[in-house]
Amino acid sequence: MVSAKQVFVLSLVGAAALVVMLDRLPESPAVSGGGPPLIVYCAVALKPALDAAARAYQARSGVAIQPQYGGSGTLLSNLRVAQRGDLFLPADGSYLEMARRAGLVSETVPVARMTPVIGVRVGNPQGIRRLADLRRGGLRVALANPDAAAIGKVVRELLIASGDWPAFSRRITVFQPTVDEVANDIRLGTVDAGIVWDATVRQFTGLAAVADPLLSGGARPIGVGVLRCSTQPAAALALARFLGAADAGGQAFAAAGYAPPLPRPPEPARSRDSPALRGVPP
Repeated sequence: MVSAKQVFVLSLVGAAALVVMLDRLPESPAVSGGGPPLIVYCAVALKPALDAAARAYQARSGVAIQPQYGGSGTLLSNLRVAQRGDLFLPADGSYLEMARRAGLVSETVPVARMTPVIGVRVGNPQGIRRLADLRRGGLRVALANPDAAAIGKVVRELLIASGDWPAFSRRITVFQPTVDEVANDIRLGTVDAGIVWDATVRQFTGLAAVADPLLSGGARPIGVGVLRCSTQPAAALALARFLGAADAGGQAFAAAGYAPPLPRPPEPARSRDSPALRGVPP
């Protein structure tokens, strides 16, 4: 079992390694007519969509993209240390809000949404029908660490609100750093079930989803934020808008099993002095 303390230590080590790696990125243009690669801190849960969208964007614009994948909480910790990069794409909008409050993000664009479900193997051999079934004796259950990954954080918040977290947390057999590792444990039969995103189930062969009313109420928006530390704010904003456009990056997210974003309420007009709008035509 990976403890929360171990995940925290690994996050610090990862952050230090990331700083070293970013320092070694080439400063010269990566492609003809473009600048250095745009660095995107992206949740592992969104990797299939970003990989496809990045290929499409580079083919269209000639701009290279350098993804940095990890758990949403771990990525946010890394960002605080590294203070380098262009976009932040976590699996839950609350991390964008935390990044905004910390002064790390200037502009945000809605991209998609995901909903927590119970992940089981195809055929549901243990007959799991609802969240309460996971508390049965003998079942092996996995969850991504709430301090490192969005799915764990969301599940903990939902179950604290319902009063079920103490009993549920005692039934967790293993805490994993990311949702993909939980899904892989289910696929391999290492555990009988785990809480994952609905989109994650669609991306892993051999997995099936079991909906639960409490979890269904935990649908979370996915958004991408332009980092204040970006040295290419106009290019970063252009990529963010591409990822959020239904006829562009939105197609990659839909193909990978993510639901479209909910309609966004209108925002007040932003000043042209906004860091992410420097160099962007009105």
